[in-house]
Amino acid sequence: MNYPGNAALRGCIHPLLFLTALILSLPLFAQNPPDAVPDSGAVIRTETRVVLVDTVVTDKKGMYVRNLTAKDFKVYEDNKQQEIKTFTVQSDPLSPTRAQRRYIVLFFDNSTLDFAMQRQARLAAAKFIDSTAAPDRVMSVVNYGGDLQIAQNFTADAERLKRVVAGEKLSPVSSNADPSLGTQISKATAGFGARNMLLALRSLAKDMNGIPGRKTLILFTAGFPLDSERISEATATIDTCNRSNIAIYPIDVRGLMSGAPPVAELVTPSTRFSASSLLARVSFAANPMSSGMSFFQRGGAAPGGSPGGRPGGGTPAPAPSPGGGGRAPSPAPTPGPGRGAPTAPTTRPVPNTGVNRGGPGMPPVFGPQTQARSIMIPKFPESSTAAQNIMYMLAEGTGGFVIKNTNDLFGGLQKIGLELDEYYILGYTPPESAEGTCHALRVKVDKGGSEVRSRTGYCNARSRDALANNPVEKTLEMRAAAAQAGTVSAALQLPFFYTSTNTARVNVAMDIPANVMKFEKMKGKFHAQVDVLGIAYNADNSVAARFSDSIKRDFEDKKEVEAFQKVPIHYEAQFDIASGKYNFKVVFSAVGDKSAFGKLELPLNVDAWDSAKFGVSALALSNQVRQQDQIAAALDESLLDDRVPLLTSGVQIIPAGSTHFSKTAPPLFYAEVYEPLLLNAGADQKATVGIQIRVLDRRTREQKFSTGLMRLDNADIHGPVMAMGERVPIDSIGPGQYTVELEAVDTAGAKVERTADFDLE
Repeated sequence: MNYPGNAALRGCIHPLLFLTALILSLPLFAQNPPDAVPDSGAVIRTETRVVLVDTVVTDKKGMYVRNLTAKDFKVYEDNKQQEIKTFTVQSDPLSPTRAQRRYIVLFFDNSTLDFAMQRQARLAAAKFIDSTAAPDRVMSVVNYGGDLQIAQNFTADAERLKRVVAGEKLSPVSSNADPSLGTQISKATAGFGARNMLLALRSLAKDMNGIPGRKTLILFTAGFPLDSERISEATATIDTCNRSNIAIYPIDVRGLMSGAPPVAELVTPSTRFSASSLLARVSFAANPMSSGMSFFQRGGAAPGGSPGGRPGGGTPAPAPSPGGGGRAPSPAPTPGPGRGAPTAPTTRPVPNTGVNRGGPGMPPVFGPQTQARSIMIPKFPESSTAAQNIMYMLAEGTGGFVIKNTNDLFGGLQKIGLELDEYYILGYTPPESAEGTCHALRVKVDKGGSEVRSRTGYCNARSRDALANNPVEKTLEMRAAAAQAGTVSAALQLPFFYTSTNTARVNVAMDIPANVMKFEKMKGKFHAQVDVLGIAYNADNSVAARFSDSIKRDFEDKKEVEAFQKVPIHYEAQFDIASGKYNFKVVFSAVGDKSAFGKLELPLNVDAWDSAKFGVSALALSNQVRQQDQIAAALDESLLDDRVPLLTSGVQIIPAGSTHFSKTAPPLFYAEVYEPLLLNAGADQKATVGIQIRVLDRRTREQKFSTGLMRLDNADIHGPVMAMGERVPIDSIGPGQYTVELEAVDTAGAKVERTADFDLE
């Protein structure tokens, strides 16, 4: 089993490895492709700029309405009506998309299901396979139990599908807390299972992007409660599913529950209420912070600690309508300061100078991406439980519906099967919008008594290789390969975090002088752009990994431009890479100034690591954090951009590009400890990790300060990952060049050291 590498969302699935496994394991994605037909994905296609929206319409009795024309529909983007340019009736035998295969994924969330629930779900799935599988209706079987398993790729072979779906699967993780394991371990395991399940859905959706037409994903689950991080994870999952044109249909496998209606509930809009109360009540744990963060809140001596250790088709059947509901989770308890903990440093928070910007030089905090949360979160039915909120969020956000409060799971599956052809495809040309922005979608039908169901929105997604096939990229490539140095200075850090065995995510953090941007008046605003290309080279100069991007800034007036140019531009990117030794180069240049360009070069050494063994990530130095009032928006933005934020103890740590710090803006670091023993630890067998932080003179290696060995018992634990944010102890040292060293040891005696160099002014 692979283990994750980040507190916020690391999963057991590495996207590159998963894609490779998918390609090797299933010939069906490539075999017998259907004739080329218009794709029906609700996604911006930059070459044609068309948004296609799948829409289901039912009458008062829940019957599908088939006799509508384009004139009966109105489509709104951000509450502005759009002109419908294309229209398709999927139930029409003459529809150009009718010849497409229907792709159905049977996704078993075993992390929430016991054996009895699984047996009931799998028996119903076997009946559904018998009644539905056909050459034009192919199915696959997917299991999630801590990692993603493609048990059977898409096939029309019903007997083969039934054999695969028959066996119950034991899940080593649970997405819901188990009190018998003890509070901390139970919550940690549940958090790991829930976040990883959403990551599994997102990874699967990415790899299904190339399959034409609308895909149906049937999610067999018992659900789990939402908190703010999981809402962000679910928001990003919905966005990815919408880009891949996947509708999610969750089935609550728990069946009839106490106090629930004795029939399969069909939720109508009249039974819904606003989800604003949920958003208002979901919060991160409040931490006693001094300008941002509290550190060294430890308790007890670590194992083996020294005295210096610190304590601390006919008439269609009714079609269910989506809904949702339940209770908001309670805020997490506030941790108290540990005994003998030193005073927290004065940590520089991320500046926030306005609603739409995170401060000079910083990417947006409350930018357009943060609209996604209000777009993707539906109105929940009052009758729903906390565990069902995630079902309604996934269903309504992607255009599906929820089956709940029934023991007739096969009947629910039949309702889903009826919807494979019962939808309209509406196409319109969207207004121009910035890359990364999210937009609300709403469809109305001018016919009394009609209920309309469609996706709630879409995001104009950013690309990991924004400059691909652009002449600018070729110019930057030549500058990266050439011996000529850049004309613009900048600072760079490359911390890495393991995502699976011998695989890591590299966080690129760069500080660029703001005056490199050349602002020009465009469309009434001052606009500037810097293009960036990063390449990790193997020893033979072949390319191991790469990314490209454009940093764009727009301001209303010169005063805003002047304020922006007072501090460096902080830029971040991420890429995945295998363990090994590389030479990393990043080149950037401003649009409008061909002579000015920057070029940075650093060695990138990612040590080999086995996910079944104790390990530690690199250290990401920083002196900036995002606090609680900003973190939800920042998390949404990062996940929608497919970036993993560095989260611990309710704050986000922003990795610095520069390694120069001062007493007034002291350094801290973010790191992750990977302890596989955490997954097997029970209430009476607590896995313990001890850490020691030392500051050394970089030249002489003389020790300037040491914390002694302390127990790491208030880290952010997610499955086998312990995420920490620690201040670098510089109180007793003067200006100079130093190395901070983190040593971690576990109860089995495994020991790992990581270091990072920094200068103190």
